[in-house]
Amino acid sequence: MPKGYPAQAGLTIDYPVSAVEDTAHASGYLLAAVRDCLEVSICLLDGRAQPEQLRRLEEEAARWACADIPIVTILRVVHDGVRLGIELAGGRASTEAGDLGAVDTDRVLGLLGTVTAAVARGYTRQLHTAAHQHHTAMRALASALLEGQPTSILARHNGIEVADEYWILAVAVPRPASAAAQSRVRTERPLRRIRAELAHRSQGAALSILSPSGGTILLPTALADDSTLDEWIAAIARIAEVPVTATLIRSATPDIPSCAAQAHELLDLVHRLGLRDGLHRFADLALEYQLTRPGPGLEWLSALLDPLDEEPELLETLRCHVANGMNRRRTAQTLYLHPNTVDNRLKRIAQIIGLDATQSSGLWYLRSALIARRHRAAAPKRVRREPPTGPELPRQLREVARHKHYA
Repeated sequence: MPKGYPAQAGLTIDYPVSAVEDTAHASGYLLAAVRDCLEVSICLLDGRAQPEQLRRLEEEAARWACADIPIVTILRVVHDGVRLGIELAGGRASTEAGDLGAVDTDRVLGLLGTVTAAVARGYTRQLHTAAHQHHTAMRALASALLEGQPTSILARHNGIEVADEYWILAVAVPRPASAAAQSRVRTERPLRRIRAELAHRSQGAALSILSPSGGTILLPTALADDSTLDEWIAAIARIAEVPVTATLIRSATPDIPSCAAQAHELLDLVHRLGLRDGLHRFADLALEYQLTRPGPGLEWLSALLDPLDEEPELLETLRCHVANGMNRRRTAQTLYLHPNTVDNRLKRIAQIIGLDATQSSGLWYLRSALIARRHRAAAPKRVRREPPTGPELPRQLREVARHKHYA
């Protein structure tokens, strides 16, 4: 039994403070907690409680949080202090079964609720303050890394270790579609859940700059393998209860600014092409990324299929045919057509734009043109060049487009 604990209570309690770094101070805080709860309890039972006493109890609870005393231990202390207050106020329960003593149940529950609420307010307020300070420090460090600024002072001042290499995740979260769901609380709820799950999985080592619509996450590569990051994104989406789309780039710390820009370019490409949510790696989209780089090649490719705008059934046939691996029977089944009709439409496409989907050289251009056209459709409108009269793009573009299926 701790020194100073009222002996007449007849209680022996072993408070778990071994996990706290400074056990001597922790034990002192716990004895003070018992004393404060005891004093407040007696005053409440006697009808002499003052608001100042409860405010002082809240302040003490904040100090307990600063001392890293577990909330479970604090709650045990609070209950013991209340129990002692009841006993010393003359309401000690008899050891005989069925005798509830002089203090009725409603008063006991009311007393316990008042004291517990005061302690919880002070304790959680301090935790929120500490969490906000930690989040601010982590965000400042993430901003410095993303901007290529020196980080040694920030890291040293806040006790944060900067890794040599990071996974860069560019993340997008859809906003609620309805106006009623666009309140601040509803839009920030998924963000809070994402941050909490990320902190839990990374043990607080992940750096992030996130808004309700997404942002950037920097995750030390030592914490997760490439193969496990799909499950991370799936778990984050499940916890946040929203679809999450992310792209992944691996980067050395000095290269973070350029790699982060590339990750967000890749994320923009994912959205423009209408790809599914989940995690997308650069290797999965290398062809699409290269084909959609700004320049005359992209402009020519994106305009190559414009003559088919007046015959949408031909354009849909081409999309479906490429998606089905140039299998005419599968395309015919998908479109509910006869295979000969598919052949006739492909011939018609060749007559209009001068590229034959049944020939390898023409197919490279048609696949690339579908990618460029999809990318252009999601981009801001601008003046485009006239489509080329034939296959005039550089040889390397044909090589990039080879063996890639896209619809």
